[in-house]
Amino acid sequence: MHSQTTYFSRVGHVKVNAYSDLMDMEADNYQIAATFNPEDGSLKFQGLLKSFVFDLGLADRIISDKRVNVVEKPKILYEGRVTNMNEIDFETPGEYTIKVKGNLYIWGYKRVTGTTGTLVVNDDGSLTSNAQFKMKIEEESVQKVNELMRQHLPSIINVDADKLGLSRDFYIEANMNLNPLIKP
Repeated sequence: MHSQTTYFSRVGHVKVNAYSDLMDMEADNYQIAATFNPEDGSLKFQGLLKSFVFDLGLADRIISDKRVNVVEKPKILYEGRVTNMNEIDFETPGEYTIKVKGNLYIWGYKRVTGTTGTLVVNDDGSLTSNAQFKMKIEEESVQKVNELMRQHLPSIINVDADKLGLSRDFYIEANMNLNPLIKP
């Protein structure tokens, strides 16, 4: 019975976006571990910050090494719950709208966040999920990132350092293909 099955993935995908007037900053991590328990709706995903790859090669090194202390705060973590489990029929393949609420931890910050996403029950019994979260980062942390970018990027990409600043809004998209965990 599906309701007693735990689903998992070791290769989930999380994308983080932040924007500025000059450029978009994107980072991808395809090494996300995820679990979903349809019995109580609990959902968890986590990954190492050092596994994020930024679309600006140098920004990857600057942010990973200096802005994000990957030793003290090594993970991105989401712990939440699907709140409308009664609307999902795990015996019937199809796409279902899910409502998720929980805590998102990134770079040492905890945010209570909720969102609406999709959960697809596939013909083979696996699940596919997609959800997008918006997270506001503390102003002082954004300033640290912006200062690092102003110090290191303009000389390489030849742009006006004042236009490099990122906004406080970070957008996080999580995509998971979850398979039933077979218990012995």
